[in-house]
Amino acid sequence: MSFNLSTTYERALLRPLVLPPIDPTATNESAGLSEGSKWRASTHIFRGTEDRDETDAWPPAKFNDDPSNIPNDEAYNIPYDTASKKANSSIFKLYSDSGQSNKSNVPPPKLVAKRYIPTNQVNKSGQGVTLLTLTGMGVPKEMFEPMLEDLLPRLRKSGVKVEEVWAIDMPLSGQTAKANSVGYLYANEKDIVRDLLLFLTAYLPVQPGEELPKHLQPRTTTDQAQQPTRQNLHVFAHSLGAQAAILASVHAPNIFSSLMVVDPAMIPAGKINDAMAKLPKEIFCLGLKENFPDRNAVENALRENKRTRNWDERAIRMFTQHGLVPNDKGGAKLIAHPRLDWALWYDKQTPAECYDRFGDISVPLLAIMPKRPFAVPAKMFEADVKKLKERVYVRWVEGTHQVVYERMNDCVGFVGEWLGDIAGEKRAKL
Repeated sequence: MSFNLSTTYERALLRPLVLPPIDPTATNESAGLSEGSKWRASTHIFRGTEDRDETDAWPPAKFNDDPSNIPNDEAYNIPYDTASKKANSSIFKLYSDSGQSNKSNVPPPKLVAKRYIPTNQVNKSGQGVTLLTLTGMGVPKEMFEPMLEDLLPRLRKSGVKVEEVWAIDMPLSGQTAKANSVGYLYANEKDIVRDLLLFLTAYLPVQPGEELPKHLQPRTTTDQAQQPTRQNLHVFAHSLGAQAAILASVHAPNIFSSLMVVDPAMIPAGKINDAMAKLPKEIFCLGLKENFPDRNAVENALRENKRTRNWDERAIRMFTQHGLVPNDKGGAKLIAHPRLDWALWYDKQTPAECYDRFGDISVPLLAIMPKRPFAVPAKMFEADVKKLKERVYVRWVEGTHQVVYERMNDCVGFVGEWLGDIAGEKRAKL
């Protein structure tokens, strides 16, 4: 796979990427590999792009303050502009020209990624596939591990050689939340997409299997128009992660071999967007309080909470293992303050702009959709996917926006069938 430094994409939303300065605290220590029955794993840290947006609601000077003080004031909304959906004739540059970027007051965040190397792989020549997983906000990357445990043997039976799996803790989630200031706020969801693109084009090694340091260092671009990236890369993403994957794909269409999305966080402009903007921001989050007396109390809350009560027990277990830290009273607290979750919804713009660009997807798409979707009505979504030119497979499942954790076995089945068909022995015989 590859990306072009400049493209003629006519509906670009993103500012060019800017490599962050060298982190003076980063070391060259090896990440090391932990051994498990299904895979060996290593954890890595990388820095996001420079030239970031900031919000008046929570400026950088407050990133070390108590997030409870983030104001609940609709005056801070970033409104949707209908003019953004129009095409333009300007050239889109993925990376900023040297010396022409503007440094912002917002520091590049530290993001945490985990690499899984399966212990049992299909024995066949040639480079296999790499999977990238992206959760929604507020949950740790390890939430998908139970599905990987079932998916990898299934793919092996289908003749799919999985070289590596990479998982990124999305903003305000998991180890990424822990690695940054307590009140670090991603003011604009476009910067989340830019961080993902920077990882795929500058940090993710082009070849799998290399020994890697704990702190990843970015590659600099060359003077070639086309730059290489990881081959045979397929992404499985939910909610905010799916939104980021879609927008990354349309801005750099050759980085993914296929998209596998579960109920993306995109909202049609107009009446639907206006209606959702009037809802309390808490409705878009897990709805958990910050502190609990112990981990058992968290598990009980997840089983009783309106948004999480239908979660698979494996999802509950992974959340309590990886989504909490000790509090100062000997109990447990969420790894990211709940207020940070809903503060992201000051950006009313990007979810609608993502919907506008859904039709620009130019790679094969698997969409796993709940019968009670996040924002896009089922008939509207079906009409949208029919307009896509590449291969599309839509599976409707009983559930809510949390369907990826409610119906984990179904998701494994759909993904296994999809990848087995386009990357396994069936594909090899075509």
